[in-house]
Amino acid sequence: MDLEERITEALLSPRSKSIMLLGGPDTGKTALAAIVADLLSKKGRAGVLDLDMGQAHIGPPSTIAWGLVEGGFKRWEEIKAEGFYFTGALSPPGNMLPSLTGAKLLMESAQAKCPKLIIDTTGLVTGPIGRLYKQYKIDLLRPDVVLAVQKNDELEHIISPYTLMRSPVIIRLKPSTLTRIKGIPRRAGFRAERFRAYFEGSRVFEVDMNRCGVRYTRDGGEEELEGRLLSFRDHAGSDICLGVIEKADLNNGLLIVRSPLRAGTVYACIIIGRATAVF
Repeated sequence: MDLEERITEALLSPRSKSIMLLGGPDTGKTALAAIVADLLSKKGRAGVLDLDMGQAHIGPPSTIAWGLVEGGFKRWEEIKAEGFYFTGALSPPGNMLPSLTGAKLLMESAQAKCPKLIIDTTGLVTGPIGRLYKQYKIDLLRPDVVLAVQKNDELEHIISPYTLMRSPVIIRLKPSTLTRIKGIPRRAGFRAERFRAYFEGSRVFEVDMNRCGVRYTRDGGEEELEGRLLSFRDHAGSDICLGVIEKADLNNGLLIVRSPLRAGTVYACIIIGRATAVF
């Protein structure tokens, strides 16, 4: 996908500090994010904020994360997560509060270090839930530019109310003819591969719920916890590492967790999500 000169000028403008990408599944958003990151990072430091918790390229699945790109984009695998936020889920429905909260916090962190920020989003764009989720995300994050990638007019119910506003600038694009159709099996396979890479070399240890704070991204602890993901959060309120619950003894407040968290690492709280890690 080549960017037209007018689009390149809009992205390079000093006024365009944050660029959000919108599009349904298989419209080439992630490939476009790489192209924009390459363009901007050759002019200076650029950040990429990955808000797709189900197909996460920077952090592990179930998280949203941001990373730095300098001197041109090379590969997603080379972008180190500068910060991540655990949503506890693999898709936005039913988990919009953590998804939006994390997006705002990470954006603030990234913009403190980067003059330019690319925001890649999920493919949820259909129906009332897709419309509301994306519109409130735009309202919350206040991007300067929105690159709307649509095959026909499937994004108009989201972006048309912003057409007459000074900000964001809406730029409509067609998907590249080279965009590959991933499909559900391929997406699931990518997610499993990301989980395997993240938990490779993990250790198994006990977590005493009586000695740290305990939160849940949605429900309480009345349901089965085995197999569910959790995140360790430090005293500054930042997520530092994920884990998988292997056994739960709620009567005694004990969890057996598999995690790459280094031995001796201090954490203040655990947050238990709804999602499970499928390797």
